[in-house]
Amino acid sequence: MITQTRLPFKIEKTKENLTAHAGLAVAHEFNLAVGLGRLLDVHLPPPGSNRGHKPAEWIMPLILMLQGGGQDLTDIKVIVQDTALRRACRLEKIPNESTLGDLLRRTGARPQAMHGLAAVHTALTKTMLLEGTTTDFTLDVDATIILADKHDATVAYDGTKGYHPMLGFLAENRWLIHDEFRTGSASPQVGIVDFIDTCRSRMPEGCRIGKFRSDSAAYNHHVTDHCAKHNMLFAIGADWDAAVIKLYNKLTNDDWSPYTPSGSRKPRQVAQTVHTFEKSRNSFRLIFVRDADPQKELFPSCRRGRAIITNISHDTPAADVVEWYNQRGAAENHIKEVKYGFGLRRVPCGQLAANAAWCRIAAIAYDLFLMQQALALPEHLATSSVTTVRWRLYNIAARLVRHGHRLILKIAADTCAIRLLQNIRCVAHRLAAQFAFT
Repeated sequence: MITQTRLPFKIEKTKENLTAHAGLAVAHEFNLAVGLGRLLDVHLPPPGSNRGHKPAEWIMPLILMLQGGGQDLTDIKVIVQDTALRRACRLEKIPNESTLGDLLRRTGARPQAMHGLAAVHTALTKTMLLEGTTTDFTLDVDATIILADKHDATVAYDGTKGYHPMLGFLAENRWLIHDEFRTGSASPQVGIVDFIDTCRSRMPEGCRIGKFRSDSAAYNHHVTDHCAKHNMLFAIGADWDAAVIKLYNKLTNDDWSPYTPSGSRKPRQVAQTVHTFEKSRNSFRLIFVRDADPQKELFPSCRRGRAIITNISHDTPAADVVEWYNQRGAAENHIKEVKYGFGLRRVPCGQLAANAAWCRIAAIAYDLFLMQQALALPEHLATSSVTTVRWRLYNIAARLVRHGHRLILKIAADTCAIRLLQNIRCVAHRLAAQFAFT
């Protein structure tokens, strides 16, 4: 007897070569075209035996899983069970989730392997930046908390347990140029100069980081002196320490000017003065922003805004500096895209080193997606979230057939989607020929 259902269809199993992720085959072809497989095998240590997995054999399926929306090592089963996708992508040897966990732990524990992943990321950065016309970039640095009840997770500043990675983005193209995985209790202030320096070292010849923005995690003389040394403009959120509060209280009503932030109707005021750190010879502008609420004039000494330090010339109005600093809020959206779109909302292992390897691979997956967007997708998809691109392009049904000696993906999509996929393949072919990658 057939159970009554609401809709007039039955569910049956088929042995046809079908895939629900035809667009991922094109994404994988793009990854190959920019040399990902070759870079992985060149820069990472080889397996210890002939039965082991080469770096490209396990990292490329993992990246494909992350680009397709996988969030955990168990999601590799979707790739393993998708026979049509595997055949189209020539993915013959995919490790299971347990083996992937072992490989992550082994990679994270070996500095040579982590440096190798960084070298792969740097090579992709060179390809991406040299394909564009921008040569001077803005670095936005921010940290994020990943909640995790893992063995070596520690308590962060907000009382939650997990990890606290630092991420650096290029504002002009959303590129994640550097990642540093840290324990939950790690302070963002620690090692910030080294982090900036590593980001600078990732830039290809002819490109530079000329501007730097950060919250108060970078509020110290080491950072400002470093920026001055390398001719970098900066705008950094200031702590309300005793010196800053003293300068704020010295301001008179005549020092304040009206200011309305872009996209807001709430009036504010800006004022500025000159400040320096006790251990630094470099002075900078100290800009204050506060609410323009008349009721708060009853408490003139009350702190009711924020402070920003900058070495941008006084020729630039304070309000313009504040507007430019506010744009660093986009980095928070980039972090959300990496976390929720590429598997960093949670981590798969109980060891810090293994999760650091996972984080670096997720960063590579994110940047490969940005490359596809920037170099191969039309303008209306060039800034879309990965969720949108998956829904419109990656998650397309298709049947894989063999005709003669060729495989054909018969895609169930409209002409527009097929044209987009073909354009990605054309760009991939151009890149493969340009950089002589195989």
